[in-house]
Order: sequence, then structure tokens, then C-alpha cells
Amino acid sequence: MTQSWLIEALRQNYIEYFHLFHGQHGIRVHVESDAAWIIANGPPGNHILRANLSQTATDQDIDALLAVIARYTGGVRWLLFPQDRPPDLRRRLASRGLQTGTGDHWMFCRLQHLPARSHTSRLRVRRVRNKPDLRAWWTASALGFGTTQRAAQPWYDAYRRHGFGRSASVRNFIGQVERDTVASATLVLAGGIAGIYDVSTLPAYRGRGYASALIRHLLAQARQEGFFHAGLQTRDATDLYRKLGFETGFQEEEFFWSAES
Repeated sequence: MTQSWLIEALRQNYIEYFHLFHGQHGIRVHVESDAAWIIANGPPGNHILRANLSQTATDQDIDALLAVIARYTGGVRWLLFPQDRPPDLRRRLASRGLQTGTGDHWMFCRLQHLPARSHTSRLRVRRVRNKPDLRAWWTASALGFGTTQRAAQPWYDAYRRHGFGRSASVRNFIGQVERDTVASATLVLAGGIAGIYDVSTLPAYRGRGYASALIRHLLAQARQEGFFHAGLQTRDATDLYRKLGFETGFQEEEFFWSAES
């Protein structure tokens, strides 16, 4: 069973990832000890990411939190974690009629013993270090996720603002075959863990091991930076990540609040 501190480390990494979007396109991100949330009303979504509410005034705190959320949006996805408080928060949310669901698997990898790199891959991986590289990342990511560059604009703006310096905690990578950018991913070094996000491969290049080669490169980079664990979230690629040394440690439990309910 995954240690709770690893789940909490990745959640803090997750919060740092979403904080990159604050101020972009009207996106609001709130990060305090009692609650953390993002409201975008579009990509990358509306999420409550942390709740540390009063044991003696939980219902009032829930009302207050949702009242704040309602100022900006009509609906939000509330992610519940083992560390959220009070312990009966799940029951309290369910009793309010919030619909429930299960989300992504959170998976973890120890970086001391990484899987061997593939020597047959044609993929050349390099870090994004300037705006032209970021545009290549942006294009490949949009194509890989089957969306448009316009829909992916918040990611481009967030990473451009963050910058490409040597000490940057967020690093984008592209994978190229000859002159074509065919894969993309992001590495977030925060919260004491290396978080991997937005892994994508262009449809025409899938099934050739390029995503695996790209992820191995990111894991090696994280280890070089002194990190001992990496983590990520995935809904349907658990088999791929298990082959790369990841183990499932947690599955998101979701609650959905709507102003109309």
C-alpha cells in the first residue's frame, strides 16, 4: 500500500501544476491550508483539490466554500483524498446529494531502480528551452489529445509565463523522429516528488514505444535532479505505466456539485 505522504506529495505537486494557470484567461486559483481550488470554466477545468475543514463546523465550512465557488461558476468537481478533513467529509458530501464517481489512478515509481532505456527507439527527446520549442510542444500536445491549439492555449500561456530557465520547476519535453515532433510531456518538480503530466503521442505515431521512451527520459531527468519518487495520474494507461515501474497507489474519488442541484 502506498504511503500516505506520497499521495500528499503528489497532491501538492498537482496543486502546483494547476497554480501555473492562475490569472490566465480569467482562471482563478486559490491555495490556502484550508482549501485549494481552481475555477477555469473551460480547460483545465473546475476542481476542488484540498479540503481541511473544521471538525466542529464542517457543514458551515462546506456551505462557505461552495458559496465562494458559486461566485465564479455553476459547477465543480470535488476530489476527495485520504488526508482531507474531517474524516466523515465523504458522508457529508453524499448527504447533500452531490453525485459521486471515480477518477484517475494515481501511480508512483521509485527512481532508484529505473527500467532500462530502449536502444531501438528512434525518438530523440529534448527539453523545451525557448518559445519556438514551446510552440512545437503546444502543437504536438493538442494533436496528441485530439483537441485544437485554441483549446490548449491556457497551457501555452502558462508555460511561456513560467519560463525555461535552468532552475525552472516545470519543464516541458518534446520527442522527435527526424524533424517531426511526435510526442510531448511535462515534468513538474514540486512537493518533494516529480510529477509527470500531459503525456501525448500523435495518432499516426502510436504503438511504436515513443511514449515509453519519453517517460523513461523524464524519469531519468528527475533522478538526476535528486528526486526519489515520481508520480502521475492516468485513467486508461495503467498497463503502460506498470511496465515502466509504476504501481497504483490511489484512485480518485470524485463528487460533483452543481448550482442547479
